[in-house]
Amino acid sequence: MIGSKKLKKLASEVALDYNNPFKNYELAREYEKLEQGAAAASFYLRAADFCEGKTFEEKWLQYKCLIRKAVIFTKEGDRNFTVEGLLQSALKVLPTRPEAYYFLCAHYEHRNGAGEWRNCLIYSTIGLNYIDADHIDDDLEYPGAIGLKYHHAAAVWKNAGEDEGKRLFFDLGYKQPIPQEFSEIVHGWLSNIGYPLRIPYKAKDKDLYKFTFDGMEDIEQNYSRYFQDMFVLAATDGKKDGIFIELGCGDPYEHNNTALLEEKFGWRGFSIDNSKRHCYNFSISRKGNITLADAGQIDYNQFFLQNCIEPYVDFLRFNAEDGTLPALEKMPFDKYDFGVIQVQHNECWWGPEVKEKSREILSKRGYVLVASDIGLDRNASYEDWWLHPQIAKRKRNMVSDKTKVNFAWDYMTKG
Repeated sequence: MIGSKKLKKLASEVALDYNNPFKNYELAREYEKLEQGAAAASFYLRAADFCEGKTFEEKWLQYKCLIRKAVIFTKEGDRNFTVEGLLQSALKVLPTRPEAYYFLCAHYEHRNGAGEWRNCLIYSTIGLNYIDADHIDDDLEYPGAIGLKYHHAAAVWKNAGEDEGKRLFFDLGYKQPIPQEFSEIVHGWLSNIGYPLRIPYKAKDKDLYKFTFDGMEDIEQNYSRYFQDMFVLAATDGKKDGIFIELGCGDPYEHNNTALLEEKFGWRGFSIDNSKRHCYNFSISRKGNITLADAGQIDYNQFFLQNCIEPYVDFLRFNAEDGTLPALEKMPFDKYDFGVIQVQHNECWWGPEVKEKSREILSKRGYVLVASDIGLDRNASYEDWWLHPQIAKRKRNMVSDKTKVNFAWDYMTKG
């Protein structure tokens, strides 16, 4: 057997050079590969004891011995305190290496059957400070930074149960290539806990996006939940000084679809909401006009005339819940053109009625549905994005697959 020949050779070398920690380590490693855990643990201990730990090379050997021995005891089970002690001893040897933090997190995730998530959070948070350390060898079977990031995401979710944990899992699953084993785990978590309430645009991720536009390089953050504002800017080529009308504006900034247009691109607009609180906050923090009203009860011919709205409006947004369909039916499409129209139909919560009727109305008016069934994830359809036919001709690259839910991230990024 190849394994037994190598084992005999290594054992002979150790017998001739008994105090050599590196040879003891190689023998221990071979025993471990042959699944002879007790013998391996013994020689790992001897290798660590015989090593003075004065140079980095010696410290690295001690560090590996302690971690490999912890791995062996982990497989045996019921050795929680021994495993914990070995890994903490490894940290004392090389406290600025990431590997021991990763193995401690893995240990705490499964400890006592339910996990010790507070300890996992502590060690993953510290370990993330050292994930850029140089790779030295593969003996530790450390998966790299992705391992610590995974444990950190799980610990954040388990300790707080808030959107931050979902966002960390989302970033892991969608913003970087990851090994298949971690991809399955991460997407399993997302399926169970759900996707983040908001997926923000971040300047550092600019290269991931399909639809670029003038001025994009100046955006540090957006405000929409799922890139609605970024879509408008992409469709209008980063237009300056545009005009918007939004029905159901909500908060003036949080999840708002026009704040970015107004602040960074000089757009002016008219917003309507039936919440006194939202309207008050809007009036004191935004430049645009705000009207407290039920969007479904407004005479839009009169509204447009009274506000001197120009015949061409760059962006029309429907998010008025029960008022969306009545507002669509009253909109003076025969007198005004709209560059971009977004309709939040909420099919995933309310069923298909609003979606079907809104599509009938807008299709008859010649508008082009370029991004249908925008989704909160790959299953939950809640919104349609439309373009004026003249814009749609120029933006053929923005036309999506209309036979499936278009998860907002998939639609807006290169994948």
